Amino acid sequence: MDTYIKAALSRSTAQLMKTGQTISQQTGDDGDIEAGRNTSFSVLAENNPFGNTNRFTSTTGNQTYTNTIIIDWSTYDGSTVLGWSNTIRGGSNSTWSQDITAALVLNIGGYSSGWRIPNINEMMSLPNYSYLNNFIQYAPFSLGAVSLSTSTRQTATAVFKYASSNGTITSVDRFSQFNNYIACRTFIVTGTTLS
Repeated sequence: MDTYIKAALSRSTAQLMKTGQTISQQTGDDGDIEAGRNTSFSVLAENNPFGNTNRFTSTTGNQTYTNTIIIDWSTYDGSTVLGWSNTIRGGSNSTWSQDITAALVLNIGGYSSGWRIPNINEMMSLPNYSYLNNFIQYAPFSLGAVSLSTSTRQTATAVFKYASSNGTITSVDRFSQFNNYIACRTFIVTGTTLS
């Protein structure tokens, strides 16, 4: 009887992302150790399907975001990848529940289904902690200091929100108004085609 041993694949995606912090204040801090995957916050350790090491690209593999969609290749698992719209939605007259419903029917860049409000873990994949006082103020996002809703509930009446200005997660009443969010979507990857 023949026995075959499958060789282990080397995947840089087996580690959490680096935080982006590169300045060290003390030996052993995050800026000193820079634990996590990839060569930097925005550069992958291996090529994405478009043949480059850019963590963030457009749907066509470049860094010109004409359809406002940003693909985050750090989330690529070989068949799917997470994409974001860099447009802030929601606002002063909508509740969390209304925004959840509105996100489901978005049509962004010709993709008319699958959009949603990100959960707290997805939202926490975006902060780059090398940017002081606004952790999502980097290209291609450059969202400004804003609190962003997530789809994750803390209780029956409270939901989690992320404040990009100071990196805090707060709990807010899900029935209150003045909610902002950015939409995300899971894309299926076939070669260099996203659907």
